[in-house]
Amino acid sequence: MQKILALTLLGASLSACTLVGNPTTKDVSGNLVGFPSGANLRLAVVGYSNGNYTADGSESQVIDPYITKGFVLDLPRTLGYGTYRVVVFKDANNNNRLDTGDTVVSRPNTKLLVRAQRDDQYYSGIKTGWNVYDTGNGGSSSLALNNYDLQYNGN
Repeated sequence: MQKILALTLLGASLSACTLVGNPTTKDVSGNLVGFPSGANLRLAVVGYSNGNYTADGSESQVIDPYITKGFVLDLPRTLGYGTYRVVVFKDANNNNRLDTGDTVVSRPNTKLLVRAQRDDQYYSGIKTGWNVYDTGNGGSSSLALNNYDLQYNGN
């Protein structure tokens, strides 16, 4: 499913989306709901690791709110163990980074990306490595980081 979405997104990117590199690991994927056309949209992984706030939008991504209404993202390999979210932002200065002047335009969802050093770190059911943890129902998965859907917040 992820490979099909990635190929579809890649083909669609040639006509109507932002393509920054070609995601190789395709770690996270999901749908984009309600995003406007004509905005310079990018993805970033934001969260906390060892008490420090992190915002990283440097990895390869395909984001297409117009045709396939989805995204695929490689996770940064430099992120420490911690809890993160994927956000969509308007890249005001077109530097491919979430920084001052950029506006996050996605609503927070109930899903966290959790990078754990050991089983049950942060939440019960978390496995070593990358996981999706749903704070709404307490469920977690270390098998697939897909269905990480993002909605437009109206900004």
